[in-house]
Amino acid sequence: MVKSKLVKCILLCVIGILSTHAQSKTTILIQSTDEDERIDLSVDKSIYFPGDTVLLVIQRNDNTATAGIITPILLIEGATLKSIGRLRYVTVIPMNVTPGLYPIKLRVTDSERRRFRYDTECVVTVEEYQDVEQLNRYVSIIPEAGSSNIRTAITLDREQIRNLMVRFQRDSIRARMGPQFVRITTTIQLRDGMAAPSYERRVVTYRSRGDAYKDRAMFIQYRAAYGAFANIRPEELEQVMVPIDSLPDWAILGIHIEPDYTIKIGAVDRSNTVTQYFRVRGSRIEVGFALAIPKVLYDTRANDTIQYGNTSAMIRFYYVDPGSGNRFPVSAGIGMFGVNSPVDVGTARGGFALSMFLDLAEMVRIVNIGFTKKINIGLELAPFLPIKKKGRLLFVAQAGFSF
Repeated sequence: MVKSKLVKCILLCVIGILSTHAQSKTTILIQSTDEDERIDLSVDKSIYFPGDTVLLVIQRNDNTATAGIITPILLIEGATLKSIGRLRYVTVIPMNVTPGLYPIKLRVTDSERRRFRYDTECVVTVEEYQDVEQLNRYVSIIPEAGSSNIRTAITLDREQIRNLMVRFQRDSIRARMGPQFVRITTTIQLRDGMAAPSYERRVVTYRSRGDAYKDRAMFIQYRAAYGAFANIRPEELEQVMVPIDSLPDWAILGIHIEPDYTIKIGAVDRSNTVTQYFRVRGSRIEVGFALAIPKVLYDTRANDTIQYGNTSAMIRFYYVDPGSGNRFPVSAGIGMFGVNSPVDVGTARGGFALSMFLDLAEMVRIVNIGFTKKINIGLELAPFLPIKKKGRLLFVAQAGFSF
């Protein structure tokens, strides 16, 4: 029900007036000093657009016509009805007219030169053009521009990202395009590839009429048309703060802007969008926890046999590139090695180890090939201190995941 009313509002000049139709013909009773007279008024169209020509025809019964001079008046600023023949009048709808219902009045001068003004039910219904403008003509993100490719997202400080705004260059909206209803959606992709909930704003903007009063009147009408779909403020005609909630370190913020087709009439153009990506700058040094399954490839004390367990648990230290947010593929670590579980340290099996780990999976991610963020596969050089055994240097292949 709400949606059907909303569509009707758009069809009727986006003014929130739910009307069945505009009258194109009406009859009015003129009271004369001699005898009453009924006069018919009609316009040639039920709906007009800015720039259209209005033709008004007045019909009088020549046998009973008693009123004197009849002059029609259209209550649109800048539109004056001009006679083009007997009881036929034309005028042009101004380009800057505010959409709405405009009545026609009659001024009657009787035979005694007395003037009377009559209201009529004949109205001129003015709608505005409804078309979807190309977003890249009038939409930009300030004060920093992002990247259209998520893999090359622009890295900004947290405060810089919180200050991002969507700006509408209203003068770049072409004439006759009408109001532009816009949906702004923000997404957050965490470093591990998981997506956080998205947030959405719905706003409206339009080409300025060059008159603050008319701009305000149009804004009130469009806000009424949007109704429950959006909570719009006048300052958002020019720019809108990007709706953002949490910003984890090195997360990627996506700003997606598209026409709001739930209210805009017309065919959906999926290419008419603006999307930009930003990365949240975080710490240059990160600490994480990694679990892995190691395979010893070389042991400097192979003659001093150790029954290695199938698990290693390490606290790892990562260096993060300040531009791309990628971890350097070589990390340092300290923790348990060669155990059957992170808390199982037995004689002649597990022990403590330092680690220098070359993460081949991270190298793949650096060259922008999609790979699950938590997976680690690579080679490790580890000074190992087993329980009740002599220390040694291990060369290890391992696969695991990190937190």
